[in-house]
Amino acid sequence: MTLRTSQNLIRLFISLSIFAFTVFLTPNFNIDNIYVLIISSIFIVTVDYLVATFTGIHDYPIGRGIIGFFSAIVIIYATQFFIAGYYIPMYSSIIAAMIYSLADYFLPNTIK
Repeated sequence: MTLRTSQNLIRLFISLSIFAFTVFLTPNFNIDNIYVLIISSIFIVTVDYLVATFTGIHDYPIGRGIIGFFSAIVIIYATQFFIAGYYIPMYSSIIAAMIYSLADYFLPNTIK
């Protein structure tokens, strides 16, 4: 298993954990079942990976910080338009993005 693959698996696990935790604590953030949680996590990790690859966001410290945070908000919020059973208001996506961005900051940067 390559470092990039293991990093993406870690991101998937972090995404699952963040959303399970955020759904539990945040009002008006609803995921219908565990399958929707898994599918939405895979979707978010995939879109984040594609955005980072094509834009080079994670190549620079500010990209992993402020820009990564705002892109995470957009990705997390926009997921509800692609995944049925996933409903999140904007303020919940900000909370989830804060946690996701903080966790993402500590992952090794292998996207080049």
